[in-house]
Amino acid sequence: MSTPYIAEAIQDGEILTDIRITADGRTKHMWGKYGLRREEELASQLDDNKIPLLVGCGIGVAAKELLKQNDRPLLILDCENEILSASGLKEELRKDSRVIWINTSSPQNAAAHIMELESTSGKKIQLLKNPFYLRLSPFYAQTEKLLIEQEGRTVEFPIWPKFQNENPRILLLTSQYFLMGEIVAACQRQGVPHMFINMDAKEMELEQFVARISAAINTFRPDFVLTVNHLGVDQEGVLNTLLHKFQLPLASWFVDNPLLILPLYQAQANENTTIFTWDADRMDSLRKMGFNKIFHLPLGTDQTRFLPSKGCTESKWAQDISFVGNSMVHKTARRMEAARISGLLAEKYKEVAHTFGEGNEHSVVTFLESNYPELVPEYEGLVIPHRKLAFETLVIWQATLEYRLSCVKQTLGFNPLIVGDDGWKQLLANESTWEYHSELSYYDDLPRFYPCSKINFNCTSQQMKGAVNQRVFDVPACNGFILTDHRYQMEKLFEPGKEIAVYNSLEEIPQLVDKYLNDEAARKEIVKAARKRILAEHTYDSRVKTLISCMRQAYC
Repeated sequence: MSTPYIAEAIQDGEILTDIRITADGRTKHMWGKYGLRREEELASQLDDNKIPLLVGCGIGVAAKELLKQNDRPLLILDCENEILSASGLKEELRKDSRVIWINTSSPQNAAAHIMELESTSGKKIQLLKNPFYLRLSPFYAQTEKLLIEQEGRTVEFPIWPKFQNENPRILLLTSQYFLMGEIVAACQRQGVPHMFINMDAKEMELEQFVARISAAINTFRPDFVLTVNHLGVDQEGVLNTLLHKFQLPLASWFVDNPLLILPLYQAQANENTTIFTWDADRMDSLRKMGFNKIFHLPLGTDQTRFLPSKGCTESKWAQDISFVGNSMVHKTARRMEAARISGLLAEKYKEVAHTFGEGNEHSVVTFLESNYPELVPEYEGLVIPHRKLAFETLVIWQATLEYRLSCVKQTLGFNPLIVGDDGWKQLLANESTWEYHSELSYYDDLPRFYPCSKINFNCTSQQMKGAVNQRVFDVPACNGFILTDHRYQMEKLFEPGKEIAVYNSLEEIPQLVDKYLNDEAARKEIVKAARKRILAEHTYDSRVKTLISCMRQAYC
């Protein structure tokens, strides 16, 4: 049912107050110190005319509160024998004939049993969910999904013609990523009908999630749904199932590495889903995962935010050269913790990251198979998909850390201002010819910051070995000059040397910095050409138009 664990009852005198489980060397509590109150609140959610289905017996408070209502049975879905044994609740509640236990290893059998009980009782069943159980085992979420699907078979899902108007209607999901704000603004400027709904499938109760998305679809009647990085899409596939019933396409624009996200959703690959990726190098890998409708859609800029300024408003920002970026120190530490690696993986991950960064391979797994086959069994031994993805991300972030540090060190002869997290203080602790500035706000500060430096230095993350990042568009849009590392995909976006200044190796950096610091006319000429190209082709208005055109092409 779930990862093996040991369960212990926590008591205050003779009162059971919590359950503590230990799994894989880690300890978790079911409720913490407020368990009694939270189970009472759970029981209070029951509607008067429904039969309660308690998902997880917990510490028994909710079950006993529900049994005080003598006019109805109590269904308990609980397959956690370790917890039930520690709490003693199954033996205690077995004496009450109103309690119906649903204990099976199959979500299909559990859902069928529950639906049969609902049918014979003549009353609707209401799920009362202990969230600890949903985190403990996928069994409970899978059972809930099957119940919702079964319920949905009795509901009508209206179908309407899609893409009938010049501007389609777009339902936008979730605000967790900055780019959604740019998309909303672009839709507004172009008169594209849109509706924004903040859906966080991880935090929202599943029934509430289904109700909200169904209501939004029925009310707004969109032509397609759009999200960024698959945010708002649940891994269990509930949203995907709903959209299929409405015959409503889903567009997901990836502006981070989709190979570190979509493996958790691979089972949902179907003709109803279209993937847009900012990195053209990912398209073949996405097809191998089963996603057939894929388009390349680079990043861009919001020309209404990144505007030329009337001068540098902060004297401390006025520098010959600056760099804005994350050190990756803390990011690698968090991925290390999430992956929980040991043995050879822990011993060699930095070596793997270094050689990965020097090569052209984009997939960490493929790179391991080709270059470090002895590590593949240990990688597979991580078992849990989240741990595997955490290790892959760790390798990419560590490679990025080393690469960025190498690039930035080439600018130290010019006293750069480095803007970012405090990890830079650790990486450059032994260097004195640089200044540090804490992180700046993307919206409030960076449009004013970029024009203050004669040179905005850029080095791209190793998650995109061929693509370009956001800064390449934002800096010239506000009349800033950027010197960036060459990425072959930029040649379809800019003309190197004329519209963008690039370096091809570490050794070129000092020479080019010196050249452009002493040639203001060349800087201005490149900025002027870059900004003209960006306003014509690389705004988010342009990207939304392209996305709409691709969706029309895919579904008309």
